[in-house]
Amino acid sequence: MNDDIAKRDEFSDENDFSIPLNEMLMMRRKFQDEEVVGGVITNVPHLVVQHSPSGFEWGYGGSGPADLALNVCQWYLIHIGYRGEKSQCYDGNCFSLAFVLHQRFKSEFIATAPREGITIPIERIAEWFDEHVTDELKSMYAVIEEELE
Repeated sequence: MNDDIAKRDEFSDENDFSIPLNEMLMMRRKFQDEEVVGGVITNVPHLVVQHSPSGFEWGYGGSGPADLALNVCQWYLIHIGYRGEKSQCYDGNCFSLAFVLHQRFKSEFIATAPREGITIPIERIAEWFDEHVTDELKSMYAVIEEELE
């Protein structure tokens, strides 16, 4: 089994991959008669667990939002073909760069998301990464080519 991927399957979040993450980040809740009737629904794969074994959340600055942000950062770096140093998480491994970025990403996107949910175009997320991933950060967490062989 790939040690990079979380092995837990008891997460409370529900996935909806009908809207691909490479188009937009989707966060929503199940509502019935204007009342929340279920947990969170996202199109973010649960790749790693660091803060919240009980699942993703948003709309505040806690552990569920931190794990959602970490998984978005990890997914995005994989999506763009990033290769870099990895760190062990509670369950799974993530890029050290994803770990460094995820709290800021959480503050700007996840903690401020409305409780009912939101969609964020992938272009906005790409812009955010372009603004925050500096050459200095890339070099700090780069993997030496010899290590890859």
